[in-house]
Amino acid sequence: MKEPGKRIKESRLKQGWTQEDLAEHAKVNLRTIQRIENNETTPRRKTLDLLFDVLAIDRLEPEKTPLNKYMLWSSFLTLLIVAGTFLGWTRRFKMFVDGERTYQTFTGWTGYTFLNDYHFQNWLLSITSISVGLIVVANSLGLIKNKMKYILVQLACLILYLVGVLGWSTRQALELRPGLFLIVIASILLVVAYRRNGTKAGANQ
Repeated sequence: MKEPGKRIKESRLKQGWTQEDLAEHAKVNLRTIQRIENNETTPRRKTLDLLFDVLAIDRLEPEKTPLNKYMLWSSFLTLLIVAGTFLGWTRRFKMFVDGERTYQTFTGWTGYTFLNDYHFQNWLLSITSISVGLIVVANSLGLIKNKMKYILVQLACLILYLVGVLGWSTRQALELRPGLFLIVIASILLVVAYRRNGTKAGANQ
């Protein structure tokens, strides 16, 4: 798109007008017109409208950048995963004190679960889930190409963790895990969005 000053000058010359003629017809200060044509200033919208009307110049509206819904969606889900890591993941019966149950609460950065006799640390799952989100966001920004292999490995870690959690829940009276629920759902939606966006990109090419 041409600069407004250049468009005004070209149109004025085509009509055989001097800058003084244009100033008189448009009721705009001569010095203002000189500065606009020399690109020495950014003209106000009202001034441009006056000049464009007199010179019969079509107004070209600046192109609007379309809203990247995929970018917004993937960013939201990634933030949801990060938030989920700070919520309670597991609450289990720890012991009885004076005949009453006491509880221990883990988050995405503390505690662990069992997969048979192996301790699967919560922070490991948090890192893998967050990295899924970061890869998807980076892809939406055009910083990387297809990284589905890495995402599949991270999802495998998440599935192993869930297997351990479900196995442990039958023995340790596992209760609500809102943070873990958010992470699992957000990770799944991220991968779905990633695949759908990749399919659309391939179709466009």
